[in-house]
Amino acid sequence: MSRPLYRLSVREKLKELIQMRSVTPPGEVADVAAALCQFAAALGAKAVLQEVEPGKPNCLITFDFGPGRTLVFNSHMDVNNPQGQRWSFDPFSPFEADGRIYGLGACDAKGSLAAMLAAFERVAAAPDGVRGKVYFTVVMGEEAGGLGSRFLAEQGLRGDAGVVGEPTELRVCTAHKGTYMRRLVFHGRAAHSASSHLGINAICHAAQFCVLYQKLDAALRQLPHPILGPANASVTVIQGGTRQNTIPESCSLIIDRRLLPGETSEKADLELEAVLQELQALCPEARADWETIVSTVPSQTGSGEEIVSAALRAADTIAGPGHAPAGFNAGCDMSKLVNIAGIPTVILGPGSLKNAHSPDEFVDCGQLEQAVGIYEEIIRSYLK
Repeated sequence: MSRPLYRLSVREKLKELIQMRSVTPPGEVADVAAALCQFAAALGAKAVLQEVEPGKPNCLITFDFGPGRTLVFNSHMDVNNPQGQRWSFDPFSPFEADGRIYGLGACDAKGSLAAMLAAFERVAAAPDGVRGKVYFTVVMGEEAGGLGSRFLAEQGLRGDAGVVGEPTELRVCTAHKGTYMRRLVFHGRAAHSASSHLGINAICHAAQFCVLYQKLDAALRQLPHPILGPANASVTVIQGGTRQNTIPESCSLIIDRRLLPGETSEKADLELEAVLQELQALCPEARADWETIVSTVPSQTGSGEEIVSAALRAADTIAGPGHAPAGFNAGCDMSKLVNIAGIPTVILGPGSLKNAHSPDEFVDCGQLEQAVGIYEEIIRSYLK
């Protein structure tokens, strides 16, 4: 049984959170939500569970420091499912070595979650000068396309500014890419490979599509975003064939197209249709159906927003000078706060995106400790 999170160090908080199983899929987060409610009660804060799907709630905690503005902090309880990965240790048995904490979700995003909790604890212990509310939205389903934050935003989330905890290596990110994933199934005709002329090879058509889609990726790289760099388009999964002596009648693949602010899924749909038309011109027998897997939109916060300057000052104060607005190359829940709720938001947290969703995940202990100070400084600055 896990220890209560209240009054543990940020490192111990993180280790306890890692041990709480909350992988997506299936996305069950009840253990983490219960621990957060217990933490809120110990601080005298109000906690509410908002059921998004059966047994899969958001945990919403309000820290009330009187009249004033509302600052939304957001992180997620669920982590990537490690099934199929080759870890050198049990992902749910965290440990500390060489200045790092290892374990599933250490950087994405239970490191941010632990640091936020520690920051709230510090502010609650010495709230002098703080006026307003901190609304901590700890959501389910982020790894499934942001289900929890979308539900929360569509239910009327309000706030004056927001901070999303993701592994940014303590950079203040003001823009991120959207996620456009589609599954395509190419249809052919089976035949004995000894009479291959009688069949239609679905793998060959899928392979030709891959070549054409790579051309799209090259074209996208010619139009970089000033913070995020270029958009990109990749084929990430391919499956086809039934046996070695049969012409394959079916081949499926998944494309992953990352969108820049200003781009939409509709634009990517048109690009996909154009690639398929080009394939049809080259291979008249090629036929394919496609369906949506994940669709999230990009977002951006203007550098002139007060939350951006507050976060940059805090990062400079705690982690050293020289911080400037940066980009986050993955999708995240900032898009729901900005595009649906209309809340100017930054992304900021310990850990590297390179370690997210990877075997032997870890977070740097120094960054974890500094994140606590940065979050605390943002609260005290924005709600002064």
